Amino acid sequence: MDTQDYAVRVLVEALREMVGAANAVPDLRKIEGTTDVIEDIGRTSFEAAKLVHDYVLPSYRGKASFVGSYFLSVTIQLPKLSLPVPLARIAHNLPSSMSLRVTQCEQKCIELTKKLDRRVLIDIKTIVGDINAEVLDVGVKLKDFQQNDKKRKIHEWIKAPDISPSYNAARKKHQPGTGSWFLNGPQFLEWKEKPGSNLWLYGGPGCGKTILCSSAIQNIIEFCKLKPEARSYAYVFFDGTMAQSEALDYNKFIRSLITQISNRHSDPIHAALADIYHACDDGQLQPLESQLENTVSLMLQSFESTYIIIDSPDECLEKADLLKWIQSVTLEASGRLHLMITSRPELEIEQGLASLPHLQRVSIGDQHAMDDIDAYLDARLQGTEMNKWREPEKQTIKKTLSDGSGGMFRWVVLQMDDVMRCLNKAQLTLQLMTLPRGLDATYAKILQQSHYPEALKTLLQFLVYSKIPMTLNQLADVLAVDFHASDGPTYKTDQRLERASDILGICYGLVVEFEGTVKLAHFSVKEYFVKRITSEELSQSVITQVCLANVLHLDQPGVLNWADPPSNIRGHIDLFLPLARYAASNWVSHLRLSGAGATDFPPLRQMLSKLFEMPSTTRSYALNNWVHLHHLGANNISGQLPLGASPLYYACFIGAIHTVQHLIQNGADIDAAEGDTSNRPLLVASSEGHLEVVKLLLDNSADPNTRDERIGTALQVASSKGHLAVAKLLLEMGADANIRAGEYGTALHAASSEGHLEAACARGHLEVAKLLLDNKANPNIKGWTSETALYMASSQANLELATLLLENGAGVNVQGGSHGTAIHAASVAGHLEIVQMLLVKGADANIEGGFYGTALQAASAGGHFELVKLLLKNGAGVNVEEGFYGTELQAASSGGHLEVLELLLERGADPNIQGGDYGTALHAASAEGHLDVARMLLKNGADANIQTGDYGTALQAASMGGHVQVARLLLDEGVDVNGKGGFHGSALRAASAGGYLEMAQLLRERGAVESQ
Repeated sequence: MDTQDYAVRVLVEALREMVGAANAVPDLRKIEGTTDVIEDIGRTSFEAAKLVHDYVLPSYRGKASFVGSYFLSVTIQLPKLSLPVPLARIAHNLPSSMSLRVTQCEQKCIELTKKLDRRVLIDIKTIVGDINAEVLDVGVKLKDFQQNDKKRKIHEWIKAPDISPSYNAARKKHQPGTGSWFLNGPQFLEWKEKPGSNLWLYGGPGCGKTILCSSAIQNIIEFCKLKPEARSYAYVFFDGTMAQSEALDYNKFIRSLITQISNRHSDPIHAALADIYHACDDGQLQPLESQLENTVSLMLQSFESTYIIIDSPDECLEKADLLKWIQSVTLEASGRLHLMITSRPELEIEQGLASLPHLQRVSIGDQHAMDDIDAYLDARLQGTEMNKWREPEKQTIKKTLSDGSGGMFRWVVLQMDDVMRCLNKAQLTLQLMTLPRGLDATYAKILQQSHYPEALKTLLQFLVYSKIPMTLNQLADVLAVDFHASDGPTYKTDQRLERASDILGICYGLVVEFEGTVKLAHFSVKEYFVKRITSEELSQSVITQVCLANVLHLDQPGVLNWADPPSNIRGHIDLFLPLARYAASNWVSHLRLSGAGATDFPPLRQMLSKLFEMPSTTRSYALNNWVHLHHLGANNISGQLPLGASPLYYACFIGAIHTVQHLIQNGADIDAAEGDTSNRPLLVASSEGHLEVVKLLLDNSADPNTRDERIGTALQVASSKGHLAVAKLLLEMGADANIRAGEYGTALHAASSEGHLEAACARGHLEVAKLLLDNKANPNIKGWTSETALYMASSQANLELATLLLENGAGVNVQGGSHGTAIHAASVAGHLEIVQMLLVKGADANIEGGFYGTALQAASAGGHFELVKLLLKNGAGVNVEEGFYGTELQAASSGGHLEVLELLLERGADPNIQGGDYGTALHAASAEGHLDVARMLLKNGADANIQTGDYGTALQAASMGGHVQVARLLLDEGVDVNGKGGFHGSALRAASAGGYLEMAQLLRERGAVESQ
């Protein structure tokens, strides 16, 4: 232990002595002059605990370790080696401010102890309850603080979309009394109770599927509350009414399931979610879809029953991926999963669900739909707004709408809205006689009767194709753009709606406002609009023009003060220029979606000329404000535009070929960097894949080898994005494939060409990799963190690319990277096909290296059962003492992977081998609270009294985590309740340090005594 770690331990020992002195005095608060001491001790206890927390948190990430009584499972890691190790084993370089805080806090503890001794003059009988409770409460609060902080970071990293708005909107539309035929029907009731059952509820557009689905969700939520430890649930709406919503994305769907199921678990963070977070370098990397899918499968094992309800999979953008997952997960978790799907009866959906076991099909047939429609009509007709009609008229309305509905709930709602506007019998009779047939005819009638057809069309284009849901104020700014102005589309203040709520009137029947945003009233609105009214390219062009008009409206001095704090700027913009932030952040992406040659469209070309109309070296006010707004709205640093680049740089970023040509002709410096070499025009044009712009720059003498030491060369950035044509052009124009630079290579190990290859491998760009290999890229030179290209392709499960690399001379057993070799990297992520291929190509199943030591330990840590079987079949040895966990058995025990554990024990794994981060497999299971794993280990000969490592005994490991059931199991097995060893010295001390009162009580009941 180095001197600085020792200083922290001395601090904690001083804290322990101070609290021990207070605990030794009975009725301490009754002693005169001790009140201030008690309060000081409480404050100092928390200060010391927080100080230890601050000491480890900034620099280290990884597994739990032990510095003192208040050191509570903090993640740490050696930055360069990416190797989690116990804190007591590593040397710190304390900043002077931290050293001073440690010394001062230690001295304060000593002085408070002396002060207490001087004031206490009466005999000692029992421990003081108040101080003990306060100190234990500090431990609990600090642990809660750490767990909540970690949970927040993981949830920010997983980036799951919020599914509640769609659910809430559907519940708002629900009419009491509807849907009971389904919820009380035999199919739904059987689905709820029978393990492994699947249910498909289907019906045509507008029949009320989503509302019925929301009723089922509400029913399941209440049902799961009856047994929260045993039942879990998750639901997802593929909501096509939410513009270009992430709610339509398969990847986001899986992330949403993970977040929801984790939130249902009794642990603050589900172990499977924590595992994938750690596997992705504690959130530094994003997971593969296969890793996300595996995490869901692991989570399903932690509940007796999990109910997953999916609405409108027919609206998912990656329908094939979704159906493939459904087929897989229903087989894997058939005894635990209850899956319900609501959709239209599309052939692709029907075929995709056909193989599901125990599938029940429920049609929202005419009679079922009609029952709900009649209930809806009865409720509407009883409303006060219908009191003007007598009962005969009401019955006529009900019969006419019911008979004409064809089972379409949505159609009835729209017709009922029109009926309500009738002022007399003549109007009512005409309305009922001229009802449109079907939803398409209804939407056509709404558009034909609109008083503002042009405004309505523009608003619908925004609502269908905008990147995010729009607010009323934002849509009001959409209508402030005059498309017929003489100098092109122009924002006009006097054309803005005086009342933003008038948007709802313009779009009556086609949109709804919910929770502050406006969305299409039904997916069928989007279908009709896209099919009958406009094309996507035209709509994207219109949105681009609206956004650019909003940006050009800022072409004046002082409109925004960029010296103000960002929060003030955002507040000002959202109040006075509500569409500006969206416009600045998204107009370029809308421009690119407008189709090839979009910048040739006269209005857009004219607007771009205005944006860059100043001299080639000067930025207009509009250009300057756009860049700042874009910077302000970026979600992360990588998405920000640099603030200090040249106009030519921004034109190259956009890909506006005519503007780039104009700037070059007017003297713009082709290689200008404006103080930062990453701001060179050729770099950004190559990164964005603008082939014609790159060619224009090169034809005008841009240096093909221009580079920045941080992001690399133009060839490197083009390769990293998969821009094959750009990479090929650069090579043809003399780009040097051996320049050393950039994030994918290092000055010592990797040339730029290997950087390109690694970038291609990381993104999976097979054709780019082929191009680079044809240009003599060496696949065996290591990159920034020592990985080879094969290692990266294997970790990304890119079978084609890995095969290509091996065919071009990549070494299958080359060491490099945090995990070791390619087979280690593939085993960590559970990529079975990759490991199979590597073994065929000569990979050594027993080669040692990296964080996990062996491929078997890596696969065991992740719970990859089939992969563990494959490695064992190919000669992987058990009981190899290597890696972070020591053995593969300890790795499987730590993760709670019971099936893998059983297989390893069958193959001769020794549960009593000591080493690794935990000590033994039983220590690992106890520390992580895996009761079934601990039980199996004990059944297979694990010695419960082994004393080793930082935990000392398995009982102390369980006590430190507050795992009462595991501790009870160990005590029932006869473990010594007062066994010594480990950092805390005893199980009772470990429980007390963590604030686990129930654990401490159990230990005392079994004979634990306070150690001296």
